[in-house]
Parts: sequence; structure tokens; C-alpha cells
Amino acid sequence: MSAWSGFDSWMEQRDPEFVRKAVEIIELELGPPTDGPPFCGDEKPGIGVRQPAAPSQPVRPGQPARREFEYVRHGTADLLAAFCVNDGQVTGLVRTRHRSREFCELLDVLDRQTPFGQTIHLIVDPVSLHRSAEVAVWLAFRPWRTFVFHWLPTHTSWLSFVEAWFAILSKKCLARSELADFAAAERPLTDFIATYNPHQAHPFTWRKGVRFYQRLKDKLAAPTQEAA
Repeated sequence: MSAWSGFDSWMEQRDPEFVRKAVEIIELELGPPTDGPPFCGDEKPGIGVRQPAAPSQPVRPGQPARREFEYVRHGTADLLAAFCVNDGQVTGLVRTRHRSREFCELLDVLDRQTPFGQTIHLIVDPVSLHRSAEVAVWLAFRPWRTFVFHWLPTHTSWLSFVEAWFAILSKKCLARSELADFAAAERPLTDFIATYNPHQAHPFTWRKGVRFYQRLKDKLAAPTQEAA
């Protein structure tokens, strides 16, 4: 039995438009539009700002390195990021909170770095901070730029390529990091992005999900075939 068997039906219970929306998102990622860059945007909240309660012990002859497992917490940091579907470049902002205000800051960066006249496509969750009145007002005051929002189905952030990039960030940057304060958290995050973009950035693709995508396509076409 396929790992995806029955999954799409379960998701339809959470979002009646799941199949149609999921197909549209996957096709947008597989075949990006030509009128402007598409971005997968999201937030990675709750990045722990903490430091070990005692210093770690380096490796010594006959003794492995020892790492303190208890931490003193100093709050959290939030990363707002946009993954460019075309080339895998990441745009990110580190803030103490993730609200509509911070999301608009990310939109402003995308606006400034995108050539004039191009449309910016955004694949994002349909959460309130992305759909707020504050975001609507921000967009209304920038008539020179067209933003097109492509809403993910409910509870399906995993359809967005930026989630795969967050996994890379967690493994290569955050797994063993010690972040004593917000500045100490901001530096490694921004440094990681600055290093990742020129040396490791590449487009992602739906390799393992091709069969899942085909199942959704077949399901979407089924009502049309039955009507015929």
C-alpha cells in the first residue's frame, strides 16, 4: 500500500478544497510562472535563545567531549524566510516576533530585490498574519508592484519548499548552536543564509511526491470523467 494511500482523503476532511489547492501548489513549484519570481514563504518561530548552564568540556586523551544538557533560556528568535523556487536563493529576516508587521518587512525586501515590472508570486499558509488588514494596506500603498498570493491548503506547510530548507537550517546551523542572546542568534542565522546562497542554493523538486501528485491529479479529473 502506498504511503500516501488514504492521506488525501483525510486531508480533504480538514480542507474540502485540499486536492485542487494541492495540485495548484505542486504545479506552481514544478512549473514556475514566467512573469516573475515565485517564493515559498513562512516563519520558523521559537528558535531557542539559550546557553549551557555549565561550559562544555573539550575532548581530552581518553575522554570524549562532554556537552552540558541543561540550559539557561533567554527567550526566542523568529526567522521569516522566503525560498525562491527558481534558484533556491533564500531571503530571511531574524526578529523577536513574527506578526503581520514583520511579514510586511519581508515583503518589502522581496519588493526591493525584484526587478521593476515583475510579479512576485508568494506560496504561503492561509494564516491570519498573512491575510491581515495590515498586509492589505501595505500592498495597497505599493501599486507599482503586483503580488499574487497562492494559498496552501489548511495544515499543509509541508507542501512548501521552504519547509525543506528549514530542515537543512536546523541540521546544519541550529542543531548544536549555543545562542546566548538575540544578537548571538541573529548572527549565525544571517551568516548561514549568506553562505548558503552562493555555495549551496539550488532549486528543489518533487521527486518523492510524484506518485502522490499523480494520485491527486487523477482524483481531480475523476468528477469530469464521470460527468462525460
